[in-house]
Amino acid sequence: MFSRALKPVTVVVAQNGKNFSTSSQRNFKVVVAGASGGIGQPLALLLKQNALVSHLALYDIAPVTPGVAVDLSHMNTPAKVTGHKGPEELANAIKGADVVVIPAGVPRKPGMTRDDLFNTNASIVRDLASCVAQVAPKAILAIITNPVNSMVPIASEVMKKVSKDDG
Repeated sequence: MFSRALKPVTVVVAQNGKNFSTSSQRNFKVVVAGASGGIGQPLALLLKQNALVSHLALYDIAPVTPGVAVDLSHMNTPAKVTGHKGPEELANAIKGADVVVIPAGVPRKPGMTRDDLFNTNASIVRDLASCVAQVAPKAILAIITNPVNSMVPIASEVMKKVSKDDG
């Protein structure tokens, strides 16, 4: 009988020169940590097209990261794109983030064991999670670094430890 979907209604009220709106604000800062890699670049491209993203911060240790940011900034979407490279710019990239996606790390190479992969990528995730815990503790952390089943507990423990140390 009622087959049409309900559509959200935005109510704007002007009072004394100020506008008040009942619609929710949709501005999110999203960080891609590992933005210059084979997963990070296409992920950043997709995020730049998302209307909910107002600031896309790209971080990597690779020197090409600012160039990737410039390339994406030419897309005709409202999201601001910033590029950050090296450990000295990590905190600035993550500060104020709502979501931090971590594709950073090395891929598994032929002959590489899961232990080898773990040893290489664990320190990367540890350092990124520590920075997130310090400068954006309320951010949602999405980890896609392999082996994921080992990286998530590392990030969780680092986040707990940093929050416990802070108070």
